[in-house]
Amino acid sequence: MVSNPRIFHLLHLSHKALFRAADKSLVSRFGITAAQHGALMYVGENEGSPMSAMARALGLRAAAASTLVDRMEKKGLMERKTDPQDGRAFALHLKPQGRGILNETGSLIPQLNAALLEGYTTEERRLFAGFFKNIIERANEFEATELTQPTAENTVTATELAD
Repeated sequence: MVSNPRIFHLLHLSHKALFRAADKSLVSRFGITAAQHGALMYVGENEGSPMSAMARALGLRAAAASTLVDRMEKKGLMERKTDPQDGRAFALHLKPQGRGILNETGSLIPQLNAALLEGYTTEERRLFAGFFKNIIERANEFEATELTQPTAENTVTATELAD
Protein backbone atom coordinates (compact mmCIF):
# COMPACT_ATOMS: atom_id res chain seq x y z
CA MET A 1 0.00 0.00 0.00
CA VAL A 2 1.30 3.45 -0.88
CA SER A 3 1.72 5.47 2.29
CA ASN A 4 1.99 8.72 0.35
CA PRO A 5 -0.24 8.55 -2.76
CA ARG A 6 0.41 10.91 -5.66
CA ILE A 7 -2.59 13.10 -4.87
CA PHE A 8 -1.68 15.88 -7.29
CA HIS A 9 -1.38 13.41 -10.17
CA LEU A 10 -4.57 11.55 -9.21
CA LEU A 11 -6.55 14.80 -8.94
CA HIS A 12 -5.22 15.90 -12.33
CA LEU A 13 -6.27 12.61 -13.95
CA SER A 14 -9.66 12.75 -12.22
CA HIS A 15 -10.22 16.31 -13.43
CA LYS A 16 -9.31 15.39 -17.01
CA ALA A 17 -11.55 12.30 -16.99
CA LEU A 18 -14.53 14.23 -15.58
CA PHE A 19 -14.19 17.09 -18.06
CA ARG A 20 -13.65 14.71 -20.98
CA ALA A 21 -16.90 12.90 -20.10
CA ALA A 22 -18.77 16.17 -19.49
CA ASP A 23 -17.49 17.66 -22.75
CA LYS A 24 -18.58 14.58 -24.70
CA SER A 25 -22.10 14.75 -23.28
CA LEU A 26 -22.49 18.53 -23.48
CA VAL A 27 -21.04 18.89 -26.99
CA SER A 28 -23.17 16.09 -28.42
CA ARG A 29 -26.39 17.20 -26.71
CA PHE A 30 -26.07 20.99 -26.56
CA GLY A 31 -23.07 22.05 -28.68
CA ILE A 32 -21.15 23.51 -25.72
CA THR A 33 -18.12 22.47 -23.68
CA ALA A 34 -17.96 21.98 -19.92
CA ALA A 35 -16.06 25.29 -19.62
CA GLN A 36 -18.82 27.06 -21.56
CA HIS A 37 -21.43 25.40 -19.35
CA GLY A 38 -19.58 26.67 -16.27
CA ALA A 39 -19.66 30.18 -17.71
CA LEU A 40 -23.39 29.88 -18.45
CA MET A 41 -24.01 28.73 -14.89
CA TYR A 42 -21.97 31.58 -13.41
CA VAL A 43 -23.54 34.31 -15.53
CA GLY A 44 -27.00 32.80 -15.04
CA GLU A 45 -26.57 33.18 -11.29
CA ASN A 46 -24.69 36.51 -11.52
CA GLU A 47 -26.29 38.34 -14.43
CA GLY A 48 -24.48 41.58 -15.23
CA SER A 49 -21.30 40.65 -13.37
CA PRO A 50 -17.93 41.74 -14.72
CA MET A 51 -15.89 39.32 -16.80
CA SER A 52 -13.12 39.48 -14.19
CA ALA A 53 -15.49 38.08 -11.54
CA MET A 54 -16.45 35.19 -13.82
CA ALA A 55 -12.77 34.52 -14.51
CA ARG A 56 -12.00 34.35 -10.77
CA ALA A 57 -15.00 32.09 -10.09
CA LEU A 58 -14.01 29.68 -12.88
CA GLY A 59 -10.27 29.80 -12.11
CA LEU A 60 -9.39 31.36 -15.47
CA ARG A 61 -6.84 33.96 -16.43
CA ALA A 62 -8.22 37.14 -18.01
CA ALA A 63 -7.12 36.17 -21.53
CA ALA A 64 -8.71 32.71 -21.27
CA ALA A 65 -11.96 34.22 -19.96
CA SER A 66 -12.00 36.71 -22.82
CA THR A 67 -11.49 33.92 -25.38
CA LEU A 68 -14.23 31.86 -23.74
CA VAL A 69 -16.67 34.78 -23.87
CA ASP A 70 -15.68 35.50 -27.50
CA ARG A 71 -16.63 31.94 -28.49
CA MET A 72 -19.86 32.11 -26.54
CA GLU A 73 -20.80 35.43 -28.14
CA LYS A 74 -20.23 33.91 -31.59
CA LYS A 75 -22.58 31.06 -30.65
CA GLY A 76 -25.22 33.55 -29.49
CA LEU A 77 -25.09 32.35 -25.86
CA MET A 78 -24.02 35.50 -24.04
CA GLU A 79 -23.04 39.08 -24.65
CA ARG A 80 -20.81 41.73 -23.16
CA LYS A 81 -22.29 45.10 -22.39
CA THR A 82 -20.42 48.14 -21.14
CA ASP A 83 -20.63 48.19 -17.35
CA PRO A 84 -22.72 51.22 -16.32
CA GLN A 85 -20.55 51.71 -13.20
CA ASP A 86 -17.23 51.47 -15.09
CA GLY A 87 -17.17 52.31 -18.78
CA ARG A 88 -13.88 50.42 -19.19
CA ALA A 89 -15.30 47.12 -17.94
CA PHE A 90 -17.80 44.72 -19.47
CA ALA A 91 -20.81 43.17 -17.78
CA LEU A 92 -21.87 39.70 -18.93
CA HIS A 93 -25.44 38.83 -19.85
CA LEU A 94 -27.04 35.63 -21.10
CA LYS A 95 -28.82 35.73 -24.41
CA PRO A 96 -32.06 33.72 -24.84
CA GLN A 97 -30.24 30.76 -26.43
CA GLY A 98 -27.74 30.62 -23.53
CA ARG A 99 -30.54 30.79 -20.96
CA GLY A 100 -32.39 28.05 -22.85
CA ILE A 101 -29.39 25.72 -22.71
CA LEU A 102 -28.89 26.54 -19.04
CA ASN A 103 -32.53 25.65 -18.34
CA GLU A 104 -32.23 22.39 -20.30
CA THR A 105 -29.09 21.37 -18.42
CA GLY A 106 -30.46 22.28 -14.98
CA SER A 107 -30.75 18.65 -13.85
CA LEU A 108 -27.48 17.55 -15.44
CA ILE A 109 -25.13 18.47 -12.57
CA PRO A 110 -27.23 16.76 -9.87
CA GLN A 111 -27.45 13.67 -12.11
CA LEU A 112 -23.67 13.61 -12.63
CA ASN A 113 -23.03 14.10 -8.91
CA ALA A 114 -25.44 11.27 -8.07
CA ALA A 115 -23.76 8.94 -10.57
CA LEU A 116 -20.29 9.76 -9.20
CA LEU A 117 -21.37 9.23 -5.59
CA GLU A 118 -23.44 6.10 -6.16
CA GLY A 119 -22.44 3.33 -3.75
CA TYR A 120 -20.81 5.63 -1.19
CA THR A 121 -22.23 6.16 2.28
CA THR A 122 -23.34 9.55 3.58
CA GLU A 123 -20.22 9.63 5.76
CA GLU A 124 -17.93 8.85 2.80
CA ARG A 125 -19.62 11.59 0.77
CA ARG A 126 -19.10 14.05 3.63
CA LEU A 127 -15.42 13.07 3.80
CA PHE A 128 -14.99 13.52 0.02
CA ALA A 129 -16.50 17.00 0.17
CA GLY A 130 -14.30 17.97 3.12
CA PHE A 131 -11.21 16.56 1.39
CA PHE A 132 -11.80 18.50 -1.82
CA LYS A 133 -12.58 21.74 0.03
CA ASN A 134 -9.37 21.29 2.00
CA ILE A 135 -7.36 20.65 -1.18
CA ILE A 136 -8.72 23.88 -2.68
CA GLU A 137 -7.78 25.86 0.45
CA ARG A 138 -4.28 24.38 0.53
CA ALA A 139 -3.75 25.00 -3.17
CA ASN A 140 -4.75 28.63 -2.65
CA GLU A 141 -2.19 28.83 0.16
CA PHE A 142 0.47 27.43 -2.22
CA GLU A 143 -0.21 30.33 -4.54
CA ALA A 144 0.48 32.75 -1.70
CA THR A 145 3.71 31.13 -0.53
CA GLU A 146 6.72 29.46 -2.05
CA LEU A 147 6.80 25.71 -1.99
CA THR A 148 9.78 24.23 -0.20
CA GLN A 149 12.39 22.03 -1.79
CA PRO A 150 11.74 18.27 -1.42
CA THR A 151 13.01 16.71 1.79
CA ALA A 152 13.13 13.15 3.05
CA GLU A 153 9.88 13.81 4.96
CA ASN A 154 7.85 15.08 1.99
CA THR A 155 9.27 12.94 -0.84
CA VAL A 156 7.91 9.63 -2.11
CA THR A 157 10.47 7.16 -3.44
CA ALA A 158 9.99 4.99 -6.52
CA THR A 159 9.88 1.93 -4.24
CA GLU A 160 7.01 3.41 -2.22
CA LEU A 161 5.08 4.15 -5.41
CA ALA A 162 5.55 0.60 -6.66
CA ASP A 163 4.17 -0.93 -3.42
